[in-house]
Amino acid sequence: MPNPGFPLIDADSHLSEDLARLAELTDEKFRHHAPRMVQFGPEEVMYMAGEYAPQPRGMTWGDTSTRGALHADHRTLGKWADAEQVGYDPKLRLEMMDAQGVQASVIFPSQGLIVSQIRPPEVADGVCRGVNRYQAEFCSADRNRLYPMMTIPLGSVDLAIAEARYAVKELGAAGLFTPGAPSTYPIYHAYYEPLWDAIEELGVPFCTHTGGAVMQRGLGVERFQGIWPAFHMTTHTVEAMLACLGFFTYGVLDRHPNMKLGFFEAGAGWVPFWIDKLNEKFADLGYMMPELKRSPLRTFKEQCMVTVEADEAMLKPTMEFLGGKSVGWSSDVPHFDCEDEGRPDALLNSKLSDAHKRRLLCDNVAEFFKIKLPVTA
Repeated sequence: MPNPGFPLIDADSHLSEDLARLAELTDEKFRHHAPRMVQFGPEEVMYMAGEYAPQPRGMTWGDTSTRGALHADHRTLGKWADAEQVGYDPKLRLEMMDAQGVQASVIFPSQGLIVSQIRPPEVADGVCRGVNRYQAEFCSADRNRLYPMMTIPLGSVDLAIAEARYAVKELGAAGLFTPGAPSTYPIYHAYYEPLWDAIEELGVPFCTHTGGAVMQRGLGVERFQGIWPAFHMTTHTVEAMLACLGFFTYGVLDRHPNMKLGFFEAGAGWVPFWIDKLNEKFADLGYMMPELKRSPLRTFKEQCMVTVEADEAMLKPTMEFLGGKSVGWSSDVPHFDCEDEGRPDALLNSKLSDAHKRRLLCDNVAEFFKIKLPVTA
């Protein structure tokens, strides 16, 4: 791959948890609640905190964390442990990044995407801590290139604040995240105001990022029983749109002008329509949203980020609408639905301007996560 002239930074990739090691890193009191696989006939069932989730329909757990698994002519994967090894081995991940010319990667969990919504809150807190320790251990292979995203429990704002501080100050989290779906309250509710105070003080971004396969929770699940691709779309993209709307209209970003907020693995094409519509409501009906003080478009460009994988149909106009800001490249490696094997080639070869390519594949992500760029590419 030719050198683009700037370092490539991946805003959203994943690891695949070695569930035995994850259990070891979980405090003994909560260890039996940590995610694990249980054999049920010919299939694996995922257990977490007293609940069992079947394999996503038409897939195996091994498929979920293997690039292109559903496109293979002869699918042979079965168990979670059989998934692609770049998810489990940080050395293999770094070798893959070298082959693709990727300088740095922000790493989210996989089974750990949903643990923040476990009930009761103290169990969620205990399992989240084990997941976060696993994140830190994986990324310790090279903390100049692997940046861990860590999860916080939503059931209790006090526990969320304590875990946020532990994750950032003790484990070195590059950012914090939860799914966008409501837990105790909607994510933008006044109940969580002390959490946003704490995150703003910690100086790291907060992101919504859903795991549609795990525990089958979130918007649309009840409407699309048995049609997993449909609620995968709603739990990822539509949940992000609603979370975005709530953070803006209830004034969270206006009260916290230094907080960075991401809506990840939800695509970017919805942003021009959604933010333009909100701008219109702000101009005409702003008196009905007294907590919304500033232009939503201006605020989005200053404080928010979304991610894209391969060249989205609406990417060029989205980049133009946002002035090149607020969109970052995501490989989504090693998940089954990562596009173009998680490579940046399609975006490097797209019809975007050179300036927008650099913003998308480097500068926006570096600024959002405070990643120090090398002096030379």
